[in-house]
Amino acid sequence: MFTILRMWPIVGMVCRCIPRKTVILRCYRTIAFVPNIGAMMPAQLQLPQLPIAARPAARRAGQIPRGRVLLVSPQPFYEDRGTPIAVELVSRSLASSGFEVDLLAFPIGSEVAIPGVTVHRCARLFGVRSVPIGFSAKKLALDAALVYRFQRMLSARHYDVVHAVEEAAYFAAMLCPSRRVPFIYDMASAIPVELERHPLLGGRLAQRVLQRAEQEVLSRASHVLCSQGLAGRVRSISPATPVTEWRFPVPDMEVDSRAGARLRAQLGIDPKDHIVVYAGNFSRYQGMDLLVDAFVIASRRNPRLTLACIGAADESDAAQWRDRLPEDVRPRAHVRTRVPRPEVPDYLAMADTLVSLRPEGDNAPLKVFEYMAAGRPIVATRGAAHEPLLNSERAFLCDARADDIADRLSEVAAKPARAARVAEAAKRFACAEYSADGFKQLLLRVYEAFEPLTFPWDVQPVPIGPSPH
Repeated sequence: MFTILRMWPIVGMVCRCIPRKTVILRCYRTIAFVPNIGAMMPAQLQLPQLPIAARPAARRAGQIPRGRVLLVSPQPFYEDRGTPIAVELVSRSLASSGFEVDLLAFPIGSEVAIPGVTVHRCARLFGVRSVPIGFSAKKLALDAALVYRFQRMLSARHYDVVHAVEEAAYFAAMLCPSRRVPFIYDMASAIPVELERHPLLGGRLAQRVLQRAEQEVLSRASHVLCSQGLAGRVRSISPATPVTEWRFPVPDMEVDSRAGARLRAQLGIDPKDHIVVYAGNFSRYQGMDLLVDAFVIASRRNPRLTLACIGAADESDAAQWRDRLPEDVRPRAHVRTRVPRPEVPDYLAMADTLVSLRPEGDNAPLKVFEYMAAGRPIVATRGAAHEPLLNSERAFLCDARADDIADRLSEVAAKPARAARVAEAAKRFACAEYSADGFKQLLLRVYEAFEPLTFPWDVQPVPIGPSPH
Protein backbone atom coordinates (compact mmCIF):
# COMPACT_ATOMS: atom_id res chain seq x y z
CA MET A 1 0.00 0.00 0.00
CA PHE A 2 2.74 2.46 0.98
CA THR A 3 4.66 1.55 -2.16
CA ILE A 4 1.64 2.40 -4.32
CA LEU A 5 1.15 5.74 -2.58
CA ARG A 6 4.83 6.61 -3.03
CA MET A 7 4.62 5.71 -6.73
CA TRP A 8 1.42 7.73 -7.30
CA PRO A 9 3.12 11.03 -8.40
CA ILE A 10 5.32 9.11 -10.86
CA VAL A 11 2.31 7.27 -12.29
CA GLY A 12 0.54 10.60 -12.67
CA MET A 13 3.46 12.20 -14.54
CA VAL A 14 3.81 9.24 -16.89
CA CYS A 15 0.12 9.06 -17.63
CA ARG A 16 -0.12 12.78 -18.36
CA CYS A 17 1.94 12.11 -21.45
CA ILE A 18 -0.72 9.72 -22.82
CA PRO A 19 -3.48 11.23 -25.01
CA ARG A 20 -6.73 11.80 -23.11
CA LYS A 21 -8.74 9.86 -25.72
CA THR A 22 -7.12 6.59 -24.69
CA VAL A 23 -8.36 4.32 -21.90
CA ILE A 24 -6.81 6.78 -19.44
CA LEU A 25 -9.35 8.97 -17.64
CA ARG A 26 -8.70 12.24 -15.84
CA CYS A 27 -9.28 12.39 -12.11
CA TYR A 28 -9.16 15.99 -10.95
CA ARG A 29 -5.68 17.11 -11.97
CA THR A 30 -3.94 13.70 -12.08
CA ILE A 31 -4.46 11.32 -15.00
CA ALA A 32 -4.00 7.74 -14.00
CA PHE A 33 -5.27 4.26 -14.70
CA VAL A 34 -5.26 2.12 -11.60
CA PRO A 35 -7.72 -0.82 -11.46
CA ASN A 36 -9.90 -1.08 -8.33
CA ILE A 37 -8.51 2.14 -6.88
CA GLY A 38 -11.83 2.63 -5.07
CA ALA A 39 -10.62 0.16 -2.45
CA MET A 40 -7.83 2.62 -1.57
CA MET A 41 -10.14 5.61 -1.09
CA PRO A 42 -11.63 6.56 2.30
CA ALA A 43 -15.34 5.80 2.49
CA GLN A 44 -16.28 9.48 2.82
CA LEU A 45 -14.66 10.22 -0.56
CA GLN A 46 -16.41 7.50 -2.51
CA LEU A 47 -19.30 8.45 -4.78
CA PRO A 48 -22.14 6.34 -6.21
CA GLN A 49 -20.96 4.02 -8.96
CA LEU A 50 -22.83 5.67 -11.80
CA PRO A 51 -22.01 4.78 -15.41
CA ILE A 52 -19.61 7.25 -16.96
CA ALA A 53 -22.17 8.24 -19.59
CA ALA A 54 -24.64 9.19 -16.85
CA ARG A 55 -22.21 11.48 -15.04
CA PRO A 56 -22.93 14.80 -16.85
CA ALA A 57 -26.68 14.52 -16.28
CA ALA A 58 -26.15 13.51 -12.65
CA ARG A 59 -23.91 16.54 -12.09
CA ARG A 60 -26.46 18.88 -13.65
CA ALA A 61 -29.16 17.36 -11.44
CA GLY A 62 -27.05 17.98 -8.34
CA GLN A 63 -26.77 14.27 -7.46
CA ILE A 64 -22.97 14.45 -7.43
CA PRO A 65 -20.66 17.50 -7.25
CA ARG A 66 -19.78 19.20 -10.52
CA GLY A 67 -16.35 20.17 -9.24
CA ARG A 68 -14.52 22.17 -6.60
CA VAL A 69 -13.80 25.86 -7.20
CA LEU A 70 -11.49 28.24 -5.34
CA LEU A 71 -12.75 31.77 -5.93
CA VAL A 72 -10.12 34.33 -4.92
CA SER A 73 -11.24 37.95 -4.55
CA PRO A 74 -8.75 40.61 -3.34
CA GLN A 75 -11.64 42.68 -2.01
CA PRO A 76 -13.71 43.07 1.13
CA PHE A 77 -16.58 40.60 1.23
CA TYR A 78 -19.36 41.46 1.54
CA GLU A 79 -19.81 45.16 0.75
CA ASP A 80 -22.44 46.91 -1.33
CA ARG A 81 -20.20 47.93 -4.22
CA GLY A 82 -19.27 46.68 -7.66
CA THR A 83 -16.79 43.81 -7.34
CA PRO A 84 -18.12 42.29 -4.08
CA ILE A 85 -21.64 42.34 -5.57
CA ALA A 86 -20.36 40.53 -8.68
CA VAL A 87 -18.42 38.00 -6.57
CA GLU A 88 -21.53 37.24 -4.50
CA LEU A 89 -23.53 36.71 -7.68
CA VAL A 90 -20.91 34.40 -9.24
CA SER A 91 -20.38 32.30 -6.10
CA ARG A 92 -24.13 31.93 -5.52
CA SER A 93 -24.71 30.88 -9.15
CA LEU A 94 -21.89 28.30 -9.06
CA ALA A 95 -23.05 26.81 -5.76
CA SER A 96 -26.68 26.59 -6.88
CA SER A 97 -25.48 24.78 -10.02
CA GLY A 98 -23.77 22.00 -8.03
CA PHE A 99 -20.20 23.29 -7.61
CA GLU A 100 -18.45 23.26 -4.25
CA VAL A 101 -17.09 26.79 -3.76
CA ASP A 102 -14.39 28.04 -1.41
CA LEU A 103 -14.27 31.85 -1.44
CA LEU A 104 -11.07 33.55 -0.27
CA ALA A 105 -11.32 37.30 0.46
CA PHE A 106 -9.99 40.08 2.68
CA PRO A 107 -10.80 40.01 6.43
CA ILE A 108 -13.17 42.95 5.90
CA GLY A 109 -16.88 43.12 5.21
CA SER A 110 -20.11 41.67 6.54
CA GLU A 111 -20.78 37.95 6.79
CA VAL A 112 -23.13 36.55 4.15
CA ALA A 113 -24.42 32.97 4.30
CA ILE A 114 -24.54 31.40 0.82
CA PRO A 115 -25.51 27.72 0.65
CA GLY A 116 -22.65 25.67 -0.80
CA VAL A 117 -20.08 28.47 -0.34
CA THR A 118 -17.44 28.47 2.40
CA VAL A 119 -15.88 31.88 3.02
CA HIS A 120 -12.19 31.99 4.00
CA ARG A 121 -10.30 35.15 4.90
CA CYS A 122 -6.63 36.07 4.81
CA ALA A 123 -4.80 37.46 7.85
CA ARG A 124 -5.37 41.05 8.93
CA LEU A 125 -1.87 42.53 8.60
CA PHE A 126 -1.07 45.72 10.51
CA GLY A 127 -4.62 45.87 11.87
CA VAL A 128 -6.09 47.05 8.55
CA ARG A 129 -9.87 47.38 8.91
CA SER A 130 -10.81 49.23 5.73
CA VAL A 131 -9.48 49.41 2.19
CA PRO A 132 -10.10 52.30 -0.22
CA ILE A 133 -11.02 51.53 -3.80
CA GLY A 134 -7.94 51.38 -6.02
CA PHE A 135 -4.23 51.00 -5.37
CA SER A 136 -3.05 51.72 -1.80
CA ALA A 137 -0.53 50.61 0.82
CA LYS A 138 -3.34 48.97 2.80
CA LYS A 139 -4.36 46.92 -0.22
CA LEU A 140 -0.76 45.87 -0.84
CA ALA A 141 -0.50 44.59 2.75
CA LEU A 142 -3.70 42.56 2.46
CA ASP A 143 -2.71 41.31 -1.00
CA ALA A 144 0.47 39.87 0.55
CA ALA A 145 -1.59 38.09 3.21
CA LEU A 146 -3.99 36.87 0.51
CA VAL A 147 -1.16 35.35 -1.56
CA TYR A 148 0.09 33.43 1.48
CA ARG A 149 -3.38 32.04 2.29
CA PHE A 150 -3.99 31.31 -1.41
CA GLN A 151 -0.82 29.20 -1.57
CA ARG A 152 -1.72 27.36 1.64
CA MET A 153 -5.19 26.49 0.36
CA LEU A 154 -3.84 25.21 -2.96
CA SER A 155 -1.38 22.99 -1.09
CA ALA A 156 -3.93 21.68 1.40
CA ARG A 157 -6.76 20.82 -0.96
CA HIS A 158 -7.35 19.96 -4.58
CA TYR A 159 -9.35 22.34 -6.77
CA ASP A 160 -10.60 21.67 -10.28
CA VAL A 161 -10.30 25.36 -11.16
CA VAL A 162 -9.34 28.66 -9.58
CA HIS A 163 -11.53 31.68 -10.31
CA ALA A 164 -9.22 34.68 -9.77
CA VAL A 165 -10.70 38.18 -9.60
CA GLU A 166 -8.71 41.25 -10.70
CA GLU A 167 -5.09 41.17 -9.42
CA ALA A 168 -5.64 37.71 -7.90
CA ALA A 169 -5.16 36.42 -11.46
CA TYR A 170 -1.53 37.62 -11.25
CA PHE A 171 -1.11 35.52 -8.11
CA ALA A 172 -2.83 32.57 -9.80
CA ALA A 173 -0.48 32.84 -12.78
CA MET A 174 2.43 32.30 -10.36
CA LEU A 175 0.89 29.54 -8.22
CA CYS A 176 -1.44 27.49 -10.41
CA PRO A 177 0.65 26.27 -13.40
CA SER A 178 3.16 24.34 -11.24
CA ARG A 179 0.22 22.57 -9.57
CA ARG A 180 -1.51 21.90 -12.90
CA VAL A 181 -4.61 23.74 -11.73
CA PRO A 182 -6.29 25.82 -14.45
CA PHE A 183 -7.42 29.33 -13.58
CA ILE A 184 -10.04 31.72 -14.91
CA TYR A 185 -9.12 35.40 -14.97
CA ASP A 186 -12.15 37.45 -13.88
CA MET A 187 -11.08 40.75 -15.41
CA ALA A 188 -13.13 43.62 -14.02
CA SER A 189 -10.70 46.18 -15.44
CA ALA A 190 -7.32 46.45 -17.18
CA ILE A 191 -4.86 47.01 -14.33
CA PRO A 192 -2.22 48.90 -16.40
CA VAL A 193 -4.93 51.30 -17.58
CA GLU A 194 -6.24 51.77 -14.04
CA LEU A 195 -2.75 52.79 -12.88
CA GLU A 196 -1.86 55.10 -15.77
CA ARG A 197 -2.31 58.22 -13.63
CA HIS A 198 -0.60 56.84 -10.55
CA PRO A 199 2.43 59.03 -9.68
CA LEU A 200 4.76 56.03 -9.42
CA LEU A 201 3.14 53.22 -11.45
CA GLY A 202 2.03 55.51 -14.26
CA GLY A 203 5.60 56.10 -15.46
CA ARG A 204 6.83 54.69 -18.76
CA LEU A 205 9.04 51.99 -17.25
CA ALA A 206 6.44 50.88 -14.69
CA GLN A 207 3.74 50.76 -17.36
CA ARG A 208 5.98 48.64 -19.59
CA VAL A 209 6.47 46.15 -16.74
CA LEU A 210 2.74 46.10 -15.95
CA GLN A 211 1.81 45.52 -19.58
CA ARG A 212 4.30 42.68 -19.88
CA ALA A 213 2.93 41.13 -16.70
CA GLU A 214 -0.63 41.46 -18.02
CA GLN A 215 0.38 39.72 -21.25
CA GLU A 216 1.91 36.84 -19.28
CA VAL A 217 -1.15 36.45 -17.07
CA LEU A 218 -3.54 36.47 -20.03
CA SER A 219 -1.46 33.88 -21.88
CA ARG A 220 -1.42 31.56 -18.85
CA ALA A 221 -5.14 31.87 -18.10
CA SER A 222 -7.36 29.02 -19.25
CA HIS A 223 -10.22 31.45 -19.84
CA VAL A 224 -10.90 35.16 -19.35
CA LEU A 225 -14.25 36.42 -18.12
CA CYS A 226 -14.21 40.19 -18.53
CA SER A 227 -16.43 43.22 -18.19
CA GLN A 228 -18.16 44.38 -21.32
CA GLY A 229 -15.80 46.45 -23.42
CA LEU A 230 -12.60 44.57 -22.48
CA ALA A 231 -12.79 41.55 -24.82
CA GLY A 232 -11.09 43.45 -27.66
CA ARG A 233 -8.15 44.30 -25.42
CA VAL A 234 -7.80 40.67 -24.31
CA ARG A 235 -7.85 39.36 -27.90
CA SER A 236 -5.29 41.90 -29.03
CA ILE A 237 -2.87 40.92 -26.23
CA SER A 238 -3.44 37.14 -26.16
CA PRO A 239 -5.36 35.92 -29.24
CA ALA A 240 -5.15 32.25 -28.20
CA THR A 241 -6.85 32.72 -24.82
CA PRO A 242 -10.63 32.10 -24.81
CA VAL A 243 -12.52 35.19 -23.66
CA THR A 244 -16.14 35.79 -22.68
CA GLU A 245 -17.71 39.09 -21.72
CA TRP A 246 -19.91 39.12 -18.64
CA ARG A 247 -23.63 39.70 -19.11
CA PHE A 248 -24.66 40.53 -15.57
CA PRO A 249 -28.39 40.18 -14.92
CA VAL A 250 -30.65 43.15 -14.50
CA PRO A 251 -31.79 43.26 -10.85
CA ASP A 252 -35.31 42.04 -10.26
CA MET A 253 -36.61 45.18 -8.62
CA GLU A 254 -39.75 47.25 -8.68
CA VAL A 255 -39.26 51.00 -8.55
CA ASP A 256 -41.83 52.38 -6.10
CA SER A 257 -42.76 55.94 -7.03
CA ARG A 258 -44.39 56.45 -3.63
CA ALA A 259 -41.08 55.56 -1.91
CA GLY A 260 -39.35 58.05 -4.19
CA ALA A 261 -41.86 60.76 -3.25
CA ARG A 262 -41.33 60.07 0.47
CA LEU A 263 -37.57 60.33 0.02
CA ARG A 264 -37.98 63.66 -1.78
CA ALA A 265 -39.95 64.95 1.18
CA GLN A 266 -37.33 63.71 3.68
CA LEU A 267 -34.60 65.56 1.76
CA GLY A 268 -36.72 68.70 1.51
CA ILE A 269 -36.83 68.66 -2.30
CA ASP A 270 -39.73 70.42 -4.02
CA PRO A 271 -41.99 67.93 -5.90
CA LYS A 272 -41.67 70.12 -9.02
CA ASP A 273 -37.87 69.95 -9.06
CA HIS A 274 -36.06 67.81 -11.63
CA ILE A 275 -33.68 65.53 -9.69
CA VAL A 276 -30.40 64.29 -11.16
CA VAL A 277 -29.18 61.21 -9.25
CA TYR A 278 -25.79 59.51 -9.15
CA ALA A 279 -25.48 56.29 -7.11
CA GLY A 280 -22.03 54.72 -6.79
CA ASN A 281 -18.61 55.23 -5.27
CA PHE A 282 -16.82 58.57 -5.59
CA SER A 283 -13.53 57.27 -7.02
CA ARG A 284 -11.76 59.46 -9.56
CA TYR A 285 -12.56 57.19 -12.51
CA GLN A 286 -16.30 57.71 -11.90
CA GLY A 287 -16.03 61.30 -13.14
CA MET A 288 -17.49 62.99 -10.06
CA ASP A 289 -15.55 66.18 -10.76
CA LEU A 290 -17.10 66.34 -14.23
CA LEU A 291 -20.58 65.80 -12.78
CA VAL A 292 -20.15 68.59 -10.25
CA ASP A 293 -18.89 71.03 -12.91
CA ALA A 294 -21.67 70.03 -15.32
CA PHE A 295 -24.35 70.47 -12.67
CA VAL A 296 -23.12 74.00 -11.90
CA ILE A 297 -23.54 74.91 -15.59
CA ALA A 298 -26.91 73.19 -16.01
CA SER A 299 -28.43 74.41 -12.74
CA ARG A 300 -27.68 78.04 -13.62
CA ARG A 301 -29.62 77.52 -16.84
CA ASN A 302 -32.49 75.75 -15.07
CA PRO A 303 -33.02 76.62 -11.37
CA ARG A 304 -35.36 73.63 -11.00
CA LEU A 305 -32.48 71.17 -11.30
CA THR A 306 -31.42 69.38 -8.10
CA LEU A 307 -28.47 67.00 -7.66
CA ALA A 308 -28.38 63.96 -5.36
CA CYS A 309 -25.16 61.93 -5.12
CA ILE A 310 -25.12 58.78 -2.98
CA GLY A 311 -21.94 56.85 -2.22
CA ALA A 312 -19.44 59.06 -0.35
CA ALA A 313 -16.95 57.08 1.76
CA ASP A 314 -17.85 59.02 4.94
CA GLU A 315 -19.27 62.35 6.11
CA SER A 316 -15.90 64.07 5.63
CA ASP A 317 -15.80 62.93 2.00
CA ALA A 318 -19.37 64.11 1.46
CA ALA A 319 -18.59 67.52 2.99
CA GLN A 320 -15.55 67.96 0.72
CA TRP A 321 -17.68 67.42 -2.38
CA ARG A 322 -20.37 69.81 -1.15
CA ASP A 323 -17.71 72.45 -0.51
CA ARG A 324 -16.59 72.22 -4.15
CA LEU A 325 -19.90 73.70 -5.26
CA PRO A 326 -20.36 77.49 -5.48
CA GLU A 327 -22.48 78.94 -2.69
CA ASP A 328 -25.40 79.81 -5.00
CA VAL A 329 -25.65 76.17 -6.18
CA ARG A 330 -24.85 74.36 -2.94
CA PRO A 331 -28.42 74.39 -1.51
CA ARG A 332 -29.60 72.40 -4.54
CA ALA A 333 -27.06 69.59 -4.07
CA HIS A 334 -27.47 66.64 -1.69
CA VAL A 335 -24.34 64.53 -1.13
CA ARG A 336 -24.80 61.47 1.07
CA THR A 337 -22.68 58.56 2.27
CA ARG A 338 -23.15 55.04 0.98
CA VAL A 339 -26.55 53.52 1.80
CA PRO A 340 -27.47 49.82 2.20
CA ARG A 341 -28.22 48.21 -1.14
CA PRO A 342 -31.94 47.58 -0.37
CA GLU A 343 -32.37 51.37 -0.09
CA VAL A 344 -30.85 52.15 -3.51
CA PRO A 345 -34.13 51.54 -5.45
CA ASP A 346 -35.77 54.36 -3.46
CA TYR A 347 -33.13 56.81 -4.70
CA LEU A 348 -33.56 55.54 -8.26
CA ALA A 349 -37.33 55.95 -7.91
CA MET A 350 -36.80 59.55 -6.78
CA ALA A 351 -34.70 60.36 -9.85
CA ASP A 352 -35.82 62.17 -12.99
CA THR A 353 -32.38 61.60 -14.55
CA LEU A 354 -29.68 59.04 -13.71
CA VAL A 355 -26.01 59.70 -14.45
CA SER A 356 -23.09 57.37 -15.21
CA LEU A 357 -19.80 58.96 -16.28
CA ARG A 358 -16.65 57.05 -17.23
CA PRO A 359 -14.04 59.50 -18.53
CA GLU A 360 -11.48 56.66 -18.52
CA GLY A 361 -11.55 52.87 -18.53
CA ASP A 362 -13.40 50.40 -20.72
CA ASN A 363 -15.25 48.21 -18.20
CA ALA A 364 -19.03 48.53 -17.95
CA PRO A 365 -20.17 49.72 -14.49
CA LEU A 366 -22.63 47.40 -12.73
CA LYS A 367 -24.83 50.32 -11.69
CA VAL A 368 -25.88 50.82 -15.31
CA PHE A 369 -27.87 47.57 -15.15
CA GLU A 370 -29.76 48.90 -12.12
CA TYR A 371 -30.29 52.22 -13.88
CA MET A 372 -31.79 50.48 -16.91
CA ALA A 373 -34.07 48.34 -14.75
CA ALA A 374 -35.31 51.46 -12.94
CA GLY A 375 -36.87 52.85 -16.12
CA ARG A 376 -35.40 56.34 -15.74
CA PRO A 377 -33.57 58.27 -18.50
CA ILE A 378 -29.78 57.87 -18.33
CA VAL A 379 -27.08 60.39 -19.19
CA ALA A 380 -23.83 58.51 -19.91
CA THR A 381 -20.46 59.21 -21.49
CA ARG A 382 -19.61 57.69 -24.85
CA GLY A 383 -17.01 54.93 -25.00
CA ALA A 384 -16.51 51.20 -24.51
CA ALA A 385 -17.61 51.35 -20.87
CA HIS A 386 -21.19 52.19 -21.90
CA GLU A 387 -21.48 51.30 -25.57
CA PRO A 388 -23.01 49.20 -27.08
CA LEU A 389 -24.95 48.43 -23.86
CA LEU A 390 -26.26 51.98 -24.18
CA ASN A 391 -26.77 53.79 -27.47
CA SER A 392 -28.59 56.90 -28.68
CA GLU A 393 -31.92 55.05 -28.51
CA ARG A 394 -31.45 53.88 -24.90
CA ALA A 395 -29.59 56.81 -23.32
CA PHE A 396 -28.54 60.43 -23.72
CA LEU A 397 -24.88 60.00 -24.63
CA CYS A 398 -22.31 62.75 -24.20
CA ASP A 399 -18.59 63.40 -24.37
CA ALA A 400 -16.53 63.48 -21.17
CA ARG A 401 -16.71 67.29 -20.98
CA ALA A 402 -18.61 69.34 -18.43
CA ASP A 403 -20.36 71.49 -21.06
CA ASP A 404 -21.58 68.49 -23.08
CA ILE A 405 -22.80 66.70 -19.95
CA ALA A 406 -24.65 69.88 -18.93
CA ASP A 407 -26.30 70.01 -22.38
CA ARG A 408 -27.61 66.46 -21.99
CA LEU A 409 -28.90 67.14 -18.46
CA SER A 410 -30.74 70.18 -19.79
CA GLU A 411 -32.12 68.20 -22.74
CA VAL A 412 -33.61 65.50 -20.50
CA ALA A 413 -35.29 68.12 -18.32
CA ALA A 414 -36.61 70.05 -21.35
CA LYS A 415 -37.95 67.03 -23.30
CA PRO A 416 -39.80 64.74 -20.82
CA ALA A 417 -41.72 62.85 -23.52
CA ARG A 418 -38.55 61.82 -25.40
CA ALA A 419 -36.80 61.07 -22.11
CA ALA A 420 -39.62 58.67 -21.16
CA ARG A 421 -39.36 56.85 -24.51
CA VAL A 422 -35.58 56.48 -24.16
CA ALA A 423 -35.91 55.17 -20.60
CA GLU A 424 -38.56 52.62 -21.60
CA ALA A 425 -36.40 51.40 -24.52
CA ALA A 426 -33.46 50.86 -22.15
CA LYS A 427 -35.61 48.92 -19.69
CA ARG A 428 -37.07 46.64 -22.40
CA PHE A 429 -33.61 45.93 -23.81
CA ALA A 430 -32.12 45.13 -20.40
CA CYS A 431 -34.93 42.79 -19.37
CA ALA A 432 -34.76 40.93 -22.70
CA GLU A 433 -30.97 40.61 -23.00
CA TYR A 434 -29.69 40.45 -19.40
CA SER A 435 -31.71 37.87 -17.49
CA ALA A 436 -30.64 35.87 -14.43
CA ASP A 437 -31.05 32.60 -16.33
CA GLY A 438 -28.91 33.89 -19.20
CA PHE A 439 -26.18 34.88 -16.75
CA LYS A 440 -26.10 31.43 -15.17
CA GLN A 441 -26.03 29.68 -18.56
CA LEU A 442 -23.10 31.85 -19.68
CA LEU A 443 -21.20 30.98 -16.49
CA LEU A 444 -21.89 27.25 -16.85
CA ARG A 445 -20.79 27.20 -20.49
CA VAL A 446 -17.40 28.50 -19.36
CA TYR A 447 -17.18 26.08 -16.43
CA GLU A 448 -18.09 22.97 -18.45
CA ALA A 449 -14.48 22.79 -19.60
CA PHE A 450 -13.29 22.45 -15.99
CA GLU A 451 -15.61 19.74 -14.66
CA PRO A 452 -13.69 16.53 -13.85
CA LEU A 453 -14.34 13.81 -16.43
CA THR A 454 -14.41 11.13 -13.79
CA PHE A 455 -12.95 10.07 -10.45
CA PRO A 456 -10.22 7.42 -10.03
CA TRP A 457 -12.51 5.03 -8.17
CA ASP A 458 -14.84 5.04 -11.22
CA VAL A 459 -12.19 3.27 -13.29
CA GLN A 460 -12.98 -0.38 -13.69
CA PRO A 461 -10.32 -3.02 -14.45
CA VAL A 462 -10.12 -4.03 -18.08
CA PRO A 463 -10.52 -7.82 -18.49
CA ILE A 464 -7.31 -9.29 -19.89
CA GLY A 465 -7.82 -12.38 -22.04
CA PRO A 466 -5.28 -15.04 -22.93
CA SER A 467 -2.36 -13.90 -25.01
CA PRO A 468 -2.75 -14.63 -28.72
CA HIS A 469 0.78 -16.05 -28.58
